[in-house]
Amino acid sequence: MPAPAYQPGRTGRFRVTFAAVEPSLETPMPHDRDDAPPAPEVPDAAGGPSAASGDVPRRRFLLGATGLLGAGVAAAAGVPIVGAAVYPLDHEVTSGGGDFIPAGPSGAFGDDPVRVDLHADRRDAWNRFEDVRVGSAWVLRLEGRLVAFSTVCPHLGCAIDYDPKARRFVCPCHNSVFELDGTVVEGPSPRPMDRLDVRQEEKLVQIRYQRFKQGVKEKVPL
Repeated sequence: MPAPAYQPGRTGRFRVTFAAVEPSLETPMPHDRDDAPPAPEVPDAAGGPSAASGDVPRRRFLLGATGLLGAGVAAAAGVPIVGAAVYPLDHEVTSGGGDFIPAGPSGAFGDDPVRVDLHADRRDAWNRFEDVRVGSAWVLRLEGRLVAFSTVCPHLGCAIDYDPKARRFVCPCHNSVFELDGTVVEGPSPRPMDRLDVRQEEKLVQIRYQRFKQGVKEKVPL
């Protein structure tokens, strides 16, 4: 509001008038005064006061070293996890097709086929199972020699039975018929019964169990 100026009137009373006060260019502003308080320091990007030029490289070096150290610790901690994840990819995970498996005493097998279930320890992915049935086999003597056949039909994988009256092996799924030596007599089976490796040690018969590809003429191990 303009400051009032007082002037004497004719009646001896004072008359009030108002005059605008122009600011002087000579009046010092607060930020131009020598006794003005110093401006507060502005924090730099790192969250602290502005650093001298010599401190910036050192701070960057410390930040970089801390990051590298953290990355190294994380990588070292991840090595066991990666190793466990890839273990099934570079290790044998099942005993099928590997070691010989006990099938029974040699005196238990003669001219008539005997079906035996084969058990062994087995490892699938990250788990280990003991005494697991890995498959079955027909065992008999042909001309005095022990032979073993897989019970899996080469056609589509059904279980092959034995007909004692006909003295032939029969697949009940699609009526494939086999002789005692495994040859195909009739039916859709593309090849004879799959023969397995067999051996005898100290009157104990052992069989190496193996699975084979189905539906093809060739005997292709899996």
